Amino acid sequence: MSRWNILYLAFMIVVLDRVLKIWVARSMGLGQSIPVIPHLLWITYILNNGAAFSLLRHGTWLFVVVAFLLLGAVTYVAWRVKDLSRRAIWGLGLLAGGSAGNLWDRLVSGRVIDYIHVRFWSGAVFNLADSAIVVGMSLLVWEYWRRQEEGRDAYTSRNSGGSTRR
Repeated sequence: MSRWNILYLAFMIVVLDRVLKIWVARSMGLGQSIPVIPHLLWITYILNNGAAFSLLRHGTWLFVVVAFLLLGAVTYVAWRVKDLSRRAIWGLGLLAGGSAGNLWDRLVSGRVIDYIHVRFWSGAVFNLADSAIVVGMSLLVWEYWRRQEEGRDAYTSRNSGGSTRR
């Protein structure tokens, strides 16, 4: 899997996120909810000027700066770190795409369009970009954990020749 897949995946997330947000904004009234799976999943159109789950409301410029830093870090890692695993490539692509998707909204209107409403889970309303960020970060944490375990296993096997190390 090529490093270019990071860019491709990020681009696909941004495009799909934009299409869904435009569809929601043009076909629904603000605050309107449409049941998809009653008692479980609804499409609810809200505008969010905070972070995920409306945390840190009115922190638009903070989130813009963080998104740019995050996109810079993804770019650096994508082109400088050797031997990225498939999991890391997916994680970086999802993280970049989700960050860019929400960054677009913040730069254009100062607010993010949210529409995925999981009613059983604290009434959380989020969007595809948020989901991509969470899944991407989860994959990167998993990859980091896996590499730490491999390093620990290599250290243990190198140093377990019957001698006790102090």
